[in-house]
Amino acid sequence: MDGDMNTSPDPFQLAGELHEPEQQHHDLESLATDSKLDECPKSPLVQLPAELLHQILSYLSATDLAQVSQTCHSLAEHATNELLWADLVNAYLPFKVHDPSPFKSFRDLYAAYHPCWFIPQHKIWFSDTEHTGNLILARYDPRRGVIEAYRVIAERRSRPFQVWESNPDVMVQPFDPKVSLWLDDPVLLLKNNHGRLPRYLHGETRMPMAIETQHVFNAFSLCSSESPPNLPVDPDKQWPPPIIPSEHRVYRDMEAQWSNWDQHPRSLANMSEHAFRIRRWAHFRLGMPMFTAGRSETLSTYATLDPHLYTPTKDKPYQGIWVGDYSAHGCEFLLFLQRDRDDEATGSSGEPETGPDEIVQKGSLEAIKLTGDPNVPRGQISFIAPDIGPGGMVRVAEEALFRGCRIVRSKGHVAGLGFRDGKLSINMLS
Repeated sequence: MDGDMNTSPDPFQLAGELHEPEQQHHDLESLATDSKLDECPKSPLVQLPAELLHQILSYLSATDLAQVSQTCHSLAEHATNELLWADLVNAYLPFKVHDPSPFKSFRDLYAAYHPCWFIPQHKIWFSDTEHTGNLILARYDPRRGVIEAYRVIAERRSRPFQVWESNPDVMVQPFDPKVSLWLDDPVLLLKNNHGRLPRYLHGETRMPMAIETQHVFNAFSLCSSESPPNLPVDPDKQWPPPIIPSEHRVYRDMEAQWSNWDQHPRSLANMSEHAFRIRRWAHFRLGMPMFTAGRSETLSTYATLDPHLYTPTKDKPYQGIWVGDYSAHGCEFLLFLQRDRDDEATGSSGEPETGPDEIVQKGSLEAIKLTGDPNVPRGQISFIAPDIGPGGMVRVAEEALFRGCRIVRSKGHVAGLGFRDGKLSINMLS
């Protein structure tokens, strides 16, 4: 949200009191005062039994519930029912919260982080950070009453090399990574126990963290769901990248709109609930900086993934988020997508029927980098197997190291530093 909100309110205005009048949702002249409401005849709605009225109110969004509470004392009393607000909070969380502590009520809890509840709701986020990207896991911590997100990391475990019988010159190292959260340095931390999130420049929300003792500062901002007008559609300026299926993309090239780089969504209607931005920068002078050098180098856009993309099914058992060993580059996270071939979509693949417990081998398999390296960066294909079914199978391995594995034709992405001279080289996948 912008700093000058004369015509558009700050969504965080709802952080203190959700029924506070706002131009975004209300016309101030249309809001009757309590004294006027007392003089009006009672609506048939408020004469309904409390149980029935509660059921009706349970279908309302938080914003609508806040509007209802402004109509009269009777509806205001019903609209502050803790059960209603507990349901609104828990609708965004994978596990129900039964206690609003450290907040006084669920209504206060919801208001404290409105409109950021979509962050723990979607959980998995990945960024467009240059080359490497970033994979984070977001959650609401009910013990401390904060919304936080940590980097997902993987480390290799030391295992002895093995020789591949088919080619003794090739050394194979077993890969059994340890995946964890890097809890020492949160990527996102929204902490609000005082009714309003701490504001900073140009509508950003400052995130005070322990790392500030090292002169590193962080700020959070929302994304607009709209793209800048009169600009050609450029796949490289969208996040998530077009190669990843998504119905929600945001514009990520902030340099192109340098004079308007801070144009955040002016209303909830055009705010994206599938992306946000984090700015991290170093500052070694006294006081907080009014601007930083190289905003594009410190600004990261995070987008979420549709759960169906990483949820395996019987027909797509390999679909999910995997960890790959990239030698000197370390461990990287990949999104495995199984796509149906055209002939499979029409039911004319001609492949044999599989038993109820057998793994279905069909379609293509694409590995897209969620995190990357200076050679092949995030958002690019790592490898692709056009057909993992019978049509693409080369053989079944007989050597001890891979005995019984199906080997299919595939192509691997190789490139020089800076993603130069990238090409897909023919190889085999097992």
